[in-house]
Amino acid sequence: MKHILISFIVSFIVNFLIVRLSKNINKLITDHIHEGPQKFHVKPTPRLGGIGIYLAVISISIYSFIFNVETKYLFLMLLISSLPVFISGIYEDITKTLSPKARILLMLIGASLAYFLLDAKVIRIDIPYIDSFISLPLISFLFTVFAIIGLTNAINIIDGFNGLAAGVSIMIFFAIAYVAFYTGDKFILLASFSMIGAILGFFFFNYPYGLIFLGDGGAYFIGFVIAVLSILLVKNHSEVSAWFPVMVSIYPIYETIFSIYRKKFLRKISPMVPDGLHFHMIIYKTIVKKLLGTNNPLYRNPATSPLIWGLNILGVVPAVLFWRNTIALIFFVLLFMFIYTKIYFSIIKSKTPKGAY
Repeated sequence: MKHILISFIVSFIVNFLIVRLSKNINKLITDHIHEGPQKFHVKPTPRLGGIGIYLAVISISIYSFIFNVETKYLFLMLLISSLPVFISGIYEDITKTLSPKARILLMLIGASLAYFLLDAKVIRIDIPYIDSFISLPLISFLFTVFAIIGLTNAINIIDGFNGLAAGVSIMIFFAIAYVAFYTGDKFILLASFSMIGAILGFFFFNYPYGLIFLGDGGAYFIGFVIAVLSILLVKNHSEVSAWFPVMVSIYPIYETIFSIYRKKFLRKISPMVPDGLHFHMIIYKTIVKKLLGTNNPLYRNPATSPLIWGLNILGVVPAVLFWRNTIALIFFVLLFMFIYTKIYFSIIKSKTPKGAY
């Protein structure tokens, strides 16, 4: 529990300072209000919440070296691996000039570092015959890099409302910590606790009033750590189903996959083009606006997140209950995808408020 407390305190202090200083230092305001399909806040806000979270994990690494914690080198390798990813996000948050290709390249570097420095490798997916193919070094490397980059971006995609990505991520890290505890994996357990504390320190200022945002730096870093810890949990413990990481992160994973499908095949646009039709956005535009009215923007934004947290629970709870059972996890993955898709198209096809889209 020390890791949660230390990371929370550091993250809280850093985010508090950013929020306070941003009132007098305009350069800290990196999200000025402008038109766009994914803008739902009502005042200029700093997008530097990731700095507090990253510094919080650095503090845990320093603590580990000072008190000679046995996982100290693993924490250091995690920070080194995640640095290119974190830098890409923070640079984009501050300058708004980093191209998607440059960000993907930096993510590729980070994922490669995790593969070699932490030995975070996807070596099985618990499907007969396919596992022997996945375990081949080159295939394992490519699959690992793809998985890490995918989840890194997935957390950023769901970061649309106050507390949404942070709340979802906290649930995921608690689930990972639960399984790590039962498998006796001290590093994954402590790393999960560290991330929970760091995110909570940010969450205090982000929810409900959105005094600071995660930004790409925070979302990328969180997604990267979720991916790496999930891969290590499966690789190092044969009793953990390879479908546990899929189930525990199924909401951001499927949101990403579905968004690519929706844009490319239904709307005939590039998957890279932002739009206002993500699941959390249509919940906001239909259900939340209808319940709270159109004159309460300060309350509509945070009111959306608990509804999506409820959806995320449908992935986290089965993951925790059936982390050893591949068949059960595959069933619940498919069930989640069905429920998500059914709800999405039911809302789209129903009558919505005029101008919702």
